[in-house]
Amino acid sequence: MEIMQVKDELTVTRRVDGLKTASLRVLVDGKGGLVVAVDTVGAHPGNWVFTVSGSAARHALDDKAITTDLTIGGIIDHWDDDGDREVRPEEGAGHDQTKAQRSANNRKAA
Repeated sequence: MEIMQVKDELTVTRRVDGLKTASLRVLVDGKGGLVVAVDTVGAHPGNWVFTVSGSAARHALDDKAITTDLTIGGIIDHWDDDGDREVRPEEGAGHDQTKAQRSANNRKAA
């Protein structure tokens, strides 16, 4: 699993049958590269997420017939990696939440 940031939604009008109608997101990886992932959690641009990759990416989906090797497993509300980086919802990890939800999340994550 890796931590990445959602850059944007990806609109695809023509796709292989194996992708069905899966929502897709463009993510920025740790090196600044762009990757595409199936979004099962409704992530928005700016959200920090963790991803599931390889054959396990299919197991993160309700429909195992969807062809993917990268799936968003969840939206990160908070993490602190020993001072190198700390992310909280007000910094983009949960920008679609109301102030009350953000306040509640900060209390839970602290």
